[in-house]
Amino acid sequence: MNGLSVFLLALLLWSCKTDSQSTVPVFAEAFYVDTNGNDHNPGSFDSPWATWQKAFLMAGPGDTVYIRGGVYAANTNDPYGVFVSNKRGSKSKPICIFNYPGEIPVLDCSTITSSHENKGILLYNCAFYYLKGLVVTGVSQHLMDTEVCGFGFDKGGGHIIERCLAHGIQGPGFWIHNQDTMHVIQCDAYDNFDVSTEGYSGGQADGFVVSFSPRVSYVHLKECRSWFNSDDGFDCWKNEGTVIFDRCWAFNNGRSQGDGGGFKLGRTDGDPLDKPQRILRNCMAFYNRFIGFNQNDGNIRMIFYNNIAYKNDDSGFSIGQYNNPIIARNNISYGNEWPAYFLPANNDHNTWNETTGVEVIDSDFLSIDSVGVSGKRQANGDLPNLDFLRLAEGSDLIDAGIDVGLPFKGKAPDLGPYSYIE
Repeated sequence: MNGLSVFLLALLLWSCKTDSQSTVPVFAEAFYVDTNGNDHNPGSFDSPWATWQKAFLMAGPGDTVYIRGGVYAANTNDPYGVFVSNKRGSKSKPICIFNYPGEIPVLDCSTITSSHENKGILLYNCAFYYLKGLVVTGVSQHLMDTEVCGFGFDKGGGHIIERCLAHGIQGPGFWIHNQDTMHVIQCDAYDNFDVSTEGYSGGQADGFVVSFSPRVSYVHLKECRSWFNSDDGFDCWKNEGTVIFDRCWAFNNGRSQGDGGGFKLGRTDGDPLDKPQRILRNCMAFYNRFIGFNQNDGNIRMIFYNNIAYKNDDSGFSIGQYNNPIIARNNISYGNEWPAYFLPANNDHNTWNETTGVEVIDSDFLSIDSVGVSGKRQANGDLPNLDFLRLAEGSDLIDAGIDVGLPFKGKAPDLGPYSYIE
């Protein structure tokens, strides 16, 4: 077997292997898209396709499409940059659409002239797509009150969305609607602003919307960032299912008439489940125009472990509207316009609990300078490694927490999202 054959075999075996599923379809095919391609080509490395739409339609369960770097203009007359309906992979054979390693493919939807409810990518009633390393920008509202988004997922589920970016959208960056399960990993949504929403300019462009989903749904967001969006960072409006946030950042949200919350965890209308339906661990909300962490009529159980709200223009935390059990431990609220609001019986070992015995001051942190929070991620996709809001030596927030099952160093858990390292 020659070198090229060995490479191709390895590529096929590796194709579509995911962090969470360890899936290796042996007979998967690899296809390619290039700015110099042609949709009449077979989609091979040497004869690639030209459009993302072609790739999404042609790839089947277990296949992997690699999109080469460059800017791809969406079709002018279509309301969607990519639209797929009723197409399904499986857990063992997802449909994989990846950036070519080391390259950045951008879908530019500013070319769309349709006055429909435009979307950058919309997967409708689809299942088990794995999108990685894709960028969507420029989706516009061409008529008043049209609903647009960068990445849209309506019905279906089982998707993994990793290291994708949505920016410059006149609506939400990521719109996740009525999904049964979904994993969103290391994705960014920023600078999204709806300009044509009647009477409420800026009030529809959240970074991430996880909404209108049933009680059985489950969405997990890990190490995602949402900033400089006109409305909220993360919004769970009328999501009756379970949403988990791990190490997510929401900052500088709220422009024009948008709300500007960091994490908005409701509203819900159905009866609460007997288990937590919102779990937030090691998250940060800072410099938002409204509340950092907001229950927002979420009539459900919630858990808040090791989060921080810093210098939000309203409360750091506003939780406690209902009598459902809500657990809050090891959290920091500092420098916000108003103190944190929690039902006293539902929380302990937080900076606002007198029994914790701590006082937060600037010198508790290595830095309160947020430069770099919107900067480049680390090579493995991790969030930027910064001194911002990390605990400094001698801080009384070190070892002031209680064990909640998260990893920690020292005699006891620290307060906030970072464990102090000597």
